[in-house]
Amino acid sequence: MKVMFGVHLPPEGLTFAQMREACLAAEIQGYDLFTITDHLYPMRPSSAGYPLESWTTLAGLASLTERIKLGPLVSCVGYRNPALLGKIATTVDIISNGRLILGIGAGWHEAEFKAYFGRFPTVKEREDALEGTARILRSMLHRREATSSKRYHVENLINLPSPVQKAIPIMVGGSGEKRTLRTAARYGDISHFFADSTEEVERKIGVLKEHCKRCGRDFSEITLATSTSPIVEGGRFSAQFKGYIEACLALGVSLFTVRVSFPGGSAAEIQRRFADEIMPSFKA
Repeated sequence: MKVMFGVHLPPEGLTFAQMREACLAAEIQGYDLFTITDHLYPMRPSSAGYPLESWTTLAGLASLTERIKLGPLVSCVGYRNPALLGKIATTVDIISNGRLILGIGAGWHEAEFKAYFGRFPTVKEREDALEGTARILRSMLHRREATSSKRYHVENLINLPSPVQKAIPIMVGGSGEKRTLRTAARYGDISHFFADSTEEVERKIGVLKEHCKRCGRDFSEITLATSTSPIVEGGRFSAQFKGYIEACLALGVSLFTVRVSFPGGSAAEIQRRFADEIMPSFKA
């Protein structure tokens, strides 16, 4: 099993020059993936400032890098028409020469929805949108022709020019056991869930397996991913943090998105030290 590590850096309060510097550093440091958030407002009151728009930021980063994969963690399906999102993703994949991972999610930011779209959809509406979007994206990005979903209708949609990748990986982000993981089982290439313990990781994997059984999907086709925040104690990464990664690997998780931006820490320093001190143990 190939282990992959990604840097996750929200572009809140950061200039494009700062995002470029972090992404180029991640590429040099040997990370496999660089992800950013897809938000229009700050995620929380303590945030450093308002964010850059995600897809135009990714397009810029794609033109400046050569090896590292790029993607949103995750792109809110309520903010763009699904067919348009597929076209945007295809263009970024072309700019990057085939390095895009398309993360999608149902969205949660109430103030953001109300500010830009006038209302905050219900949980059911957002989960319906996620499932419908995932269906269209899978047909559009894997087969080049889009198939309508229950929620969205497309007609004679042919996705040309084609993306560089034969099939752009679709990463379904979220931990909802009834709907989100079901959507990941049906349409995802990667299931990225959020968990606070290895017990919770194991539970999410079990739920995903059950959904795969019910929909006839081969569970082994889906890459398991989760995010983690480095724990530093006394100037060193804690043994508990390293143990968590090891336990997740034993459960089948192979992609970790490392949140390097958190209160009290230097994102650039944590990013560099993780690459120097942690990654070699798992990527040897």
